[in-house]
Amino acid sequence: MIDQHPTLRRSILFVRASWRLDAVTGTDRALTTLAAALATAGHRVVIATATDQCEGTGLPGVIVEQLDLPITPPCTPQELRESLIIGEAKIQRALDTLVRHHQCDTVAFVDALWGLGRVRADLPDGVQRVLLISRLPHEQDMPPALAYADSIIASSHFVLRHAANAAWPTRRWRVVPEAFLQSHDRHNSTAQHPSTRHPDGPVRVLVPADQNVGALELIAAARAWHRTVEVALAPAGPYGPQTLHQKCHQIARLAPNITLVPPPGWAEVSDWLAQATAVIMPCRWPTSALTAIEALNRGTPVIAYRTSVLADLLHPIQNGPRPLLAEVMHGPSALLFLTDGLLADPGVYQATCQAASNRAQDFHPHRAVELFCSILS
Repeated sequence: MIDQHPTLRRSILFVRASWRLDAVTGTDRALTTLAAALATAGHRVVIATATDQCEGTGLPGVIVEQLDLPITPPCTPQELRESLIIGEAKIQRALDTLVRHHQCDTVAFVDALWGLGRVRADLPDGVQRVLLISRLPHEQDMPPALAYADSIIASSHFVLRHAANAAWPTRRWRVVPEAFLQSHDRHNSTAQHPSTRHPDGPVRVLVPADQNVGALELIAAARAWHRTVEVALAPAGPYGPQTLHQKCHQIARLAPNITLVPPPGWAEVSDWLAQATAVIMPCRWPTSALTAIEALNRGTPVIAYRTSVLADLLHPIQNGPRPLLAEVMHGPSALLFLTDGLLADPGVYQATCQAASNRAQDFHPHRAVELFCSILS
């Protein structure tokens, strides 16, 4: 058992311009899960963000500070990049004030651009500077972000391999995998235990509402499918277009088996995924595996393309009784075909659910805390 209360208590400032507590997918939610895990382990955690926050109870144990930037998301990457160059001195003063006020020993910039990793930010002596990345930054942002960082943490081994293949110096890079949000009691949950599941519920899809996630083509392919599909389109990222909603609704209205539903609240994501028979991840080039990790943690099988971070995540289960990974070239119909194969045999389905739950324990928040803190020590 990992010690949840290590002797050394840290004070960590996370910087992410686009972070919102109500994010239910992607890097912003991954920051939520890591921050929550660190706070639960007894560390002082502060998140500095430039976005207005939703109404709610907040994230227990985590302090949220408003970061005054020359520009506020949503905005394009180039607009943010230019504003950071123009307002660098102001940003440095703001970060210095936060570090001193909260007596931080670590500042973690969550992305080279949206996490302000490319900003010089002269920190007080003894304060570690960490760069967290879930995808390779733009070539304009990567060099300064790498040069300023004391430590670089990737969210997956795929990102590490991708960086090495791109000839970036990765010798001092480390990996801290994304972790599921432990905001529920699995023993008291209304969701079924993996060993008692039955393949008779809805198939669910949870994706951000931008145009690169494959949701539209999946809905088009599933119009003639015999299973019930529920699609939740979470708000797009800090600069993503919102036009996908209208296009998906136009197609879904003609398909009685497809329902577009509001995305679950940030604290309800886990239960929503747990109540699905299976979760389909239709993105051809995902940069985050967090939704899949949270589904697996509740014993819900995940069907995805054999690409990027999801290939690494699902490969150990892929070798089980039914394949879970489709080839990208075969398109969304292959995802539906694999889902049918998985749900056809209740015994095989239950075994896959148990394998999913077992696989998720590699992404337990206690382990993320241990790895993160070991890099700082």
